[in-house]
Amino acid sequence: MAMVMSGFGGGGGGAAKQPTSTAEVIINIGKKIHIDPIMDSDLTWIVEEYINAPLPDEWSVVRAPSGEIHYINSRTRDNVLDNPIEPRYRKLVEIIKNARRDKIPVDEVTLMELMDPIERAADVKEMAEYMGIDVEKEMHLLWVAKLAVIESLPEGWEETQTADGRILYINQSEGSSTDEHPLDEYFKDLLARERAKRAPYYSTQGIWYKENSVVHYRNDQTAEGTELRTEVVPATGTYIDMFDLYGNRYWYDLRSERITFDYEELREEPAACAIQRIFRGHKYRKELYAEHFAAKKIATMWRHKKFQRVLRDLVAARDKGAKCMQGLWRMRVERIANSKAVFKRLGELGQRRGRKTDKTSGLQGSGYSFGIVRNHVTFIQRAMRKWILRKVIAEMRTVKPYPYDFYIVRRAVKVIQRNWRAHVLSKGGAGGQSALSAFLSAQRFRNTR
Repeated sequence: MAMVMSGFGGGGGGAAKQPTSTAEVIINIGKKIHIDPIMDSDLTWIVEEYINAPLPDEWSVVRAPSGEIHYINSRTRDNVLDNPIEPRYRKLVEIIKNARRDKIPVDEVTLMELMDPIERAADVKEMAEYMGIDVEKEMHLLWVAKLAVIESLPEGWEETQTADGRILYINQSEGSSTDEHPLDEYFKDLLARERAKRAPYYSTQGIWYKENSVVHYRNDQTAEGTELRTEVVPATGTYIDMFDLYGNRYWYDLRSERITFDYEELREEPAACAIQRIFRGHKYRKELYAEHFAAKKIATMWRHKKFQRVLRDLVAARDKGAKCMQGLWRMRVERIANSKAVFKRLGELGQRRGRKTDKTSGLQGSGYSFGIVRNHVTFIQRAMRKWILRKVIAEMRTVKPYPYDFYIVRRAVKVIQRNWRAHVLSKGGAGGQSALSAFLSAQRFRNTR
């Protein structure tokens, strides 16, 4: 007849012969959960946790008359030889070994949850609401609520319920009681620190949905004072990952309270949101590019319009300048033509009858206007008169005076000048200006007589 062993938790197994010492028990259980007593000696604490861990409420352990230990589920009537919590501790050992192999830290929340699973997933939702965590926008902070549910009371504290249904927390060492959890302030401070950090990146890559892929830091300060933060978390929407009593990982939806074991379902909504976000970004950039090109085209047209305006102004200025230059050129040509006529007329003055000589041919071919020639002739005449006057005065001072009157001498000098100018004027060419000067002087001399 079978004997029920209600006080026996994780020890034993399906062996017919039971171990006789504690060392053998630890070795046998370590082999079941993949702990080598020599290579993994630092993991024997997991064996102790396994031995002291209680069975789930619906399970009980019995010893058959043959000495075998059986585990019976009162709800499903399952009768098995292996401890139902053995896969959970095997998962714990696997996570620790994989972290050592990959040289990454082990998530403390995952370890605590595997050793003491949350029996009621809705407790995390209620704790998140109590702490004021927005499950829609602050999914990366839900691990704080889960840690608050898993964390046990500090040493010396006890939880009790009053007759009216209120929950009190009693400090046995001090003899005081309170209706607030003694760790409320600690977790509020932890939540405030996590909120102050930059939010992590939500990724839909499959690697971030694996166990222990995300590490949360309760103690977020290193010995050197560097702040630790989680860089990447899986995009799970309103789902949070949890472990059941048997070590199975599942995902609990805090919005609809739906449970799923396939993380691929979680990636559909974030992936769709990512596609929509990318499409919205593409659409916005497309509209922005269209506006940019339109603005660029308008700017080009405006610059073209301004260029055309400047070009029209330049063309108008060029035409105006050309007209001015043409007018000046026509005036110059007309002035030269008129000057040639004047020179020709001046050359005909004073000619003797029957003698036709062109005294101004040089001036007519020079291309100078009458005003320029007149200015030059005036200058030459003034200089010549000064020179003659100085010469005459000098001779009169040094030479014995002739028995002639000064006025007779001056008149004779003027006659000589007139004849010299007439001679030079008749030569033409480069001496046209001197000829004209002589001509004008002769005319003035004739008028004074």
